[in-house]
Amino acid sequence: MMKNLCKTIYRNHFILLILIISFIVSIIIMNFHINQYGKVLSNSQKFPGPRLLASPVELNLWEKAYKIKNKDLQISNIQDYEFRHHFLPPKILGLVGKFFGIKFYENDVGTKFYDNDKYNFDGIYKFFLFQVILFYLSIIFFYKKLKKLNLDKNIINISICFLLFDPTINQYKYTVFGETIFFTILILIFSFLIDLPKKKLSYLFLGFLIGICYLQRSVAIFLIIVPIVVLIVRFKLGSILKIINLSISFSIILLVVGYLNFDRTNIFYVLPTQTIDNLYNYFLPGVVKIKNNSNSDTDVKVKLSQKKLDFAEKKNLNLNQETDRIVWYKWQRDRALDTMLNDKILTIKVAIKSSLHSTLLNPTEIISKRIYGVNYYKSDLHQKTIKFRIIYSLIFYSLIFIGFIYTLKKKIYFPHILLLVAIYFFAISSWVGYTRYFVPTYICLCLYFGCGVYYVSCFLKKKLIQ
Repeated sequence: MMKNLCKTIYRNHFILLILIISFIVSIIIMNFHINQYGKVLSNSQKFPGPRLLASPVELNLWEKAYKIKNKDLQISNIQDYEFRHHFLPPKILGLVGKFFGIKFYENDVGTKFYDNDKYNFDGIYKFFLFQVILFYLSIIFFYKKLKKLNLDKNIINISICFLLFDPTINQYKYTVFGETIFFTILILIFSFLIDLPKKKLSYLFLGFLIGICYLQRSVAIFLIIVPIVVLIVRFKLGSILKIINLSISFSIILLVVGYLNFDRTNIFYVLPTQTIDNLYNYFLPGVVKIKNNSNSDTDVKVKLSQKKLDFAEKKNLNLNQETDRIVWYKWQRDRALDTMLNDKILTIKVAIKSSLHSTLLNPTEIISKRIYGVNYYKSDLHQKTIKFRIIYSLIFYSLIFIGFIYTLKKKIYFPHILLLVAIYFFAISSWVGYTRYFVPTYICLCLYFGCGVYYVSCFLKKKLIQ
């Protein structure tokens, strides 16, 4: 496979050139981030200065990766803590850290974590480089698949440039979030969907790939629905064995996750526990705030937080035990659903507002958060840049919409398959309201962007000639 990808690069000078340019740009930006934000000014998790770990999520991931690095990994301890967030990111970071010698903390003392220990980012560039290389390999594979289709080469080249240079997508190369690896897997899935293999056994690999995508980002849990729909439309009765193979390999991934959780808690579950209570913690405050005519987000969140603590105390739950925490999470889920179902119109309004907010592109989110930390969203910078982000977003969405119309007129159907993936991700995660969660949807629109830019450039050329 690597040999074929190399041949693809050498035979196509354009892709080789833009890969080189993109790689040079990535290295320059990578060094800037490490040199500018890799200096720890304090040993507290709330230190005020610039930092590579700018959010509690990144700090938590870093700590778990450090423990993975120092473990003698076995099946029994690969998931010896609550499956709260994403499964793979800390493990990948930890294994890369083990292989390349990332130190993580100044006082490297094994698996025990000390709050007063300084972070150490020596070698982190190797992890960033690892992400970049994987991302490029997926794009080359995607490019190879596009070349097989009846699509103008200029549209292909523009679409690939979009993936390689768009700042909203590429800013995550220099973080430990694992977004870039998630995008890598997603682009590989694109490559299969636009050129569905005829061999039934190939779908075992596709199911495995979707399973890995889920382990990297839990929002992909139901992504398997998209290829199933596409297979039914494309192959009809001939899709049955393909779907069975797809489901078998995907189910194996889920069974492994479920077994690891069962072995630890005697409770079989495959979804991160955050998916149980996230409605209560991330969505319900917006509903309650409007319902109670409150002017303070903080007051609403404090009251909701107190209510769940009161429930834990009333039921004598030990929140140090995972089994009791799961009971606690389920109460929060049920309480959120009851409140939302009792006021459906308000819930829909809040969901629409959050979804629209998530579509506002933010190409400077990472660097802004590294400057302001968790206070970025409350900063003057965040407010001042909104109007520029609206203009920026409208320009890109206009080109994407033009590209969508172009594909309808020219009867180019395979970009619509990626649109199904985009709709899936938007439906399952946009209600949270975070712009970072919209990026997978945005990536799915790459071919529409290529078609839109191509159409506009052709239109302008005709005007200039006239």
